Amino acid sequence: MCRDISFHSEIQIVTQDFKGIQLAPNPAHYPTDMVHVTCEILPTYPIVVNRKALALANMGWGVINTWIDDPRERQSQRSNMVNARSERIVGDKKSYWYRIRQNRCLIPTTGIYEHREVAGFRNKIPYHISLEGRKQFYVPALYQVSQEVDQYTGDLYNIATFTMITRGANEKMRWIHNSGDNKHRMPLFLTPEMEQAWVLDDLGDDDMEEFFHFEMPSDAIAHHPVYSIRSRKPKPEGIVPNAYYDWGKKLPVYGQEKESDDGVQSSLF
Repeated sequence: MCRDISFHSEIQIVTQDFKGIQLAPNPAHYPTDMVHVTCEILPTYPIVVNRKALALANMGWGVINTWIDDPRERQSQRSNMVNARSERIVGDKKSYWYRIRQNRCLIPTTGIYEHREVAGFRNKIPYHISLEGRKQFYVPALYQVSQEVDQYTGDLYNIATFTMITRGANEKMRWIHNSGDNKHRMPLFLTPEMEQAWVLDDLGDDDMEEFFHFEMPSDAIAHHPVYSIRSRKPKPEGIVPNAYYDWGKKLPVYGQEKESDDGVQSSLF
């Protein structure tokens, strides 16, 4: 699963990538300069969505499952709905994702974070991952608009929530995301042309299947290790979450390793 992303950019870049997109009158309406955003707190995030017209709308990360009746349970289950496997969106008609498959949107981002298990290190090493040659890109997602009940006042309100789409990882991302219950997964990275097409009205199930079968090549993935993104321990002075951090010679380099029997790769040198 991908649970950490970065949006360290100017919101106006979205207007350059999506001509005519509708923005809020006040740019401060959107949360920006988010060097690290984790789904663990179900944050609000600016999302590109086509609802009669392209717009940038604030949505909460973690889809609310409207099949659940209990309001408290609906909210508590959101942490399990932050990622959607592409294989289940069209291919599994019993899945919740199939039900909302036409609610397509895009997550603006300057990078994502993923952790790698490395022999000799007590904790997993976090990596910042982006697309070569692109200052900002867009990860496909699905959204849900639902009516909820305020647990304190009992008032009804509407909320839009989203989930990031993932697929099987390419070679480089398998190397990075090499452990855990959802290892060897990555976001559904797309080309700029495919990102634009993802939010078109006339995209059908067969078209979506073509998108899901697209695998971003490893050489299009830029990556570097970072110091820490989830730890509450103070970072060294001047270190920001998305900055390169030198872990020393013990940290293996992609392409210079062999696979061990337990699935954790070790250095050839």
